[in-house]
Amino acid sequence: IPILRAAQAVAKRPLSLYASPWTSPVWMKTNGAMTGRGTLKGSPGDKYHQTWAKYFIRFLDEYAKHNLTFWAVTAGNEPTAGEIVFYPFQCLGFSPEHQRDFIARDLGPALANSSHRDVRLIILDDQRVMLPYWAQVVSATVDLLAPRRLSQPWPLVTPFSCQVLKDPVAASYISGIGIHWYLDFLAPIDLTLSITHHLFPDYFLLSTEASAGSYFWE
Repeated sequence: IPILRAAQAVAKRPLSLYASPWTSPVWMKTNGAMTGRGTLKGSPGDKYHQTWAKYFIRFLDEYAKHNLTFWAVTAGNEPTAGEIVFYPFQCLGFSPEHQRDFIARDLGPALANSSHRDVRLIILDDQRVMLPYWAQVVSATVDLLAPRRLSQPWPLVTPFSCQVLKDPVAASYISGIGIHWYLDFLAPIDLTLSITHHLFPDYFLLSTEASAGSYFWE
């Protein structure tokens, strides 16, 4: 909080802050640990998912007491990391379907019914190699059979993208898609970001994490 205040004091305009949780408390998790493979116990709509959504609201409430407000939150940092056995950092696993349902039944309503209803919600917050597959949780209005002008062959991505059901309830709570850059060498931009933007022009694409190098070992 002191660092954010110091940054705001020298900024020429208000800071746009976003928050991204890495893991829930261990008592909510299937593996009972901060690291390694594990997700929330139970299923969306139950006490674990409802409680985790309330943690988001409490976090925003506590920062608001210090006159710090957030432009956005993500549904979770690198949700695929929590699907990796022995992953060494804090993580919380979600599949796109799980994240979709958590947003539709728990996190989306919690934000919408709070004093933080204007805080934007960002999905994915993970490698762009997951796109456009992961983004199918966003919109229920995409006609995958409609003609489109794309720089890469459309049939290459359609079967993969179609695997995730699209949910208008989840879509109504989501503003954008967060991306990291560590596996960019595996994911050409025309087959990931360009197609995702073409499919979902109403949702922003935001680079939410980078480091000293674009390879995950750097």
